[in-house]
This record gives sequence, structure tokens and C-alpha cells, in this order.
Amino acid sequence: MKKPPMIPYKRHAIMCCGKSCGENMPLLNYLKDKVIEAGLTAGDPDAVRVNRAGCLGVCAEGPIMVVYPEGVWYCHLDEAGIDQIVEEHFKGGKPVKSLSFHHYA
Repeated sequence: MKKPPMIPYKRHAIMCCGKSCGENMPLLNYLKDKVIEAGLTAGDPDAVRVNRAGCLGVCAEGPIMVVYPEGVWYCHLDEAGIDQIVEEHFKGGKPVKSLSFHHYA
């Protein structure tokens, strides 16, 4: 069986874009733009893959995003929060405690 090629990335950011979280496509697109602006794309050792999810099951405090492999769950997201996560977590390697509500690792 032939396996598909995969561009390597360090983190996977998955944001809820379901109806209960306000259909966050504009915020998801903002996140994608910020990741690109930060240079965290294919070829960078700290590359971040950004995807959407229909529902992450924690609707009350949305928008919600989970970042793997650390297993950090963020809530109450807005553009300022995304900016902080890109700088401190994605680039600096330290999850943003003020925006996170759960951490697996």
C-alpha cells in the first residue's frame, strides 16, 4: 500500500467552527494568516498545521482550540488571544495559561 506524503509540522492547532461556538471561520482564517505571517509554515522547524473541527464538545466557553502534541485547550478566543498564542506558545514554546483551561501533558 502506497502511503501519502506528509509535510512535517511541530504542532497541530484545531479550532471549533461549529454552530454552538458561533461559526468561527473568520477567526480560523485569522489564525491561519497569523501562522503564515509568523513564518510557521512548511519547512520551518516550528511549523503549525491549522485545521477546523465541527465541535470539540466544550461549547459553553467558545471559541475553543486545542493544540497538539501538548494537549493544551484554549477558550474565549478572539484576535488578541490568537496573537498571544502565536507569539508565546507557537513561537515561544510556552502555553498561554490565562487562555487555557486544560492541559494533557
